[in-house]
Amino acid sequence: YTWNDNVYYFNTISPVQNEFTSNFEIKHTINSAVIYELGRLKIALGSKWFTGRPITVPLGSAPVFSNPENPQIDYSIPNEANLDDFMQFNFSASYTFNLSEKTKLQLGVSVLNIFNRQNIINRYYRINSETNSVEVVNTYSVERTPNALIKFSF
Repeated sequence: YTWNDNVYYFNTISPVQNEFTSNFEIKHTINSAVIYELGRLKIALGSKWFTGRPITVPLGSAPVFSNPENPQIDYSIPNEANLDDFMQFNFSASYTFNLSEKTKLQLGVSVLNIFNRQNIINRYYRINSETNSVEVVNTYSVERTPNALIKFSF
C-alpha cells in the first residue's frame, strides 16, 4: 500500500489559488500478488488498484475566441478533478519439463487485464477545428492481452 499527498505551491500565480494537487499525485495505491508453486507448476495472480490521477477540466465545451485566429480552452482550477480509479488483474501459469539432466523446456501463458477493464490513464483536451468545440482525448491502459512463453534451456 502506498499513500501519497503531493501539493504544488506557487505564491506568484494567484492570491486566491496558489496551491493545488501535483499532476503526478496518486493518493492511494495497492498492489498484491498470490503465487502458488506445486512441483514444476507455477501459478500467479496479481492485482493493481490506484486512485485516479488529478486533471484540470475545461469550464465549458466551447473554446474562448478572444483572438478568432487562435481560439483557446478556458480551464477551471488546476487539478481539481480526478480520473476514475484504475483496477487491473493479471494471471500467469507456467510448467517446466525436464528433458534431460541439463535440458529444460518451460511453457507458459499469461493474461494481462483479465477482465478487460477500460482504465483511463491520461486525459487531455484540444480544440476540434471542424466543430469549434472542446474535444476530450483519453489514453487507455492495455486491453486484455494474452501472452505465451516458450523457454528452452541447455
